[in-house]
Amino acid sequence: MSFATDVTTLSVLVGLVLCTAGTFGAPQRPSGGADKDAVITSQQLEVNFDGNYVNNFETSNGISHQESGQPKQVDNETPVVSQGSDSYTAPDGQQVSITYVADENGFQVQGSHIPTAPPIPPEIQRALEWNAAHPEEDDGGQGRPNPRG
Repeated sequence: MSFATDVTTLSVLVGLVLCTAGTFGAPQRPSGGADKDAVITSQQLEVNFDGNYVNNFETSNGISHQESGQPKQVDNETPVVSQGSDSYTAPDGQQVSITYVADENGFQVQGSHIPTAPPIPPEIQRALEWNAAHPEEDDGGQGRPNPRG
């Protein structure tokens, strides 16, 4: 064998070894469970020329998605306002439901699994109400002491 043939053979072998190592080192897809064999059981997709749309689907493993949108005049712009919901079963068996709106106020989501803020303590709520009822005593955020003591 010549030197060129040896180098070519060695290059091919190194390439095969690297490809094989890359294949075995790649992350593997889950091999079982209901999600692996899930199929879409119903689907609706409508996009209209006026900007309205509907996108709904359900899968055989219990995933459900409903979304609709329509243009909305806001000042000089016409963004598309979307609203929808999703539901699925979490790995721990809990049913998860989500509803959302995306509009000029941003993306607002509510869900059974999303934590909510605790209520405002009564003392703080009373202070906020008092401040709102007495704007004349506001120092404008300057932090100046009250001249009356």
